[in-house]
Amino acid sequence: MSEPQDPLRSLFHQAGAVGQARAAAPPVARIAARGRRAYRRRMAVLAAGACLVIAAGGTAVAALLPGRPVTVAPAGPPSLRLGPSSTSPPPMRDLPLPGRTTLGAPTMPSGGSLESTYPPTTQPPSYPTRTSPSSP
Repeated sequence: MSEPQDPLRSLFHQAGAVGQARAAAPPVARIAARGRRAYRRRMAVLAAGACLVIAAGGTAVAALLPGRPVTVAPAGPPSLRLGPSSTSPPPMRDLPLPGRTTLGAPTMPSGGSLESTYPPTTQPPSYPTRTSPSSP
């Protein structure tokens, strides 16, 4: 028995024969270029992933380290750093140092010679005077 001729089946066979005749492998250079592009993409993704892992690890280590540094206000006059409502200790330059006396500011008396004014508790140092031998 012979099979009846199906027009659709014969059209599919015809299309397959044309496709096989036109089908050819792409050139080797095109295949190699496609492989190189895929390799570069994989390496870029791997490098980006490694950077993210390193950054996340560094952040985690920094967050877990004890002894975080204390933030310090910038140098400047206390009035610029602190508002009028905040209380702060007086600056160190205004505090007297224990065991030290400060000399007064130099003054110019009416006689015209420059001398220093000392507090009453501190006397200026006295140095021995040297006398020259008298010759006969």
